[in-house]
Amino acid sequence: MTELSSFLIKWGAEEVGPRRLVIRVEKDKLRDAVKELVSVDEMIYLSTVSAVDYPEKGVIELNYFFWSVTEKKGIIIKVEVPRDEPEIDTITDILPGANNAELEAHDLLGVVFKGNGSLRRGFLLPPEIVEAGVYPLRKDAKGV
Repeated sequence: MTELSSFLIKWGAEEVGPRRLVIRVEKDKLRDAVKELVSVDEMIYLSTVSAVDYPEKGVIELNYFFWSVTEKKGIIIKVEVPRDEPEIDTITDILPGANNAELEAHDLLGVVFKGNGSLRRGFLLPPEIVEAGVYPLRKDAKGV
């Protein structure tokens, strides 16, 4: 059994498709999971982070998409943050490449990545949307 296989079992990975696994973690365990994942697979990279608004559940779901070159598997770490206080610790100190994805989720949905010194509005959005305080990917967002 590989170290990655042991990691996947430990974190309760669920196979959701061919070569695609999902791990659901609490927000206070995200950094632990990411640190362990990158330590057990030296050929893993973060391809993107997506954020999805679920107002009916009162959460914003963050999906961290990893690809293991060695194992040829996609691993998605899913974590939910409360919609009314969407805060989570950054992973940019573990994986600097997460910076742009965190900036995007902050700009478009208002997720605050604690510890990310680059966080700002206007990364993708024009000034008039930022000034209006609109997070355009929130399902209840009103146009400017």
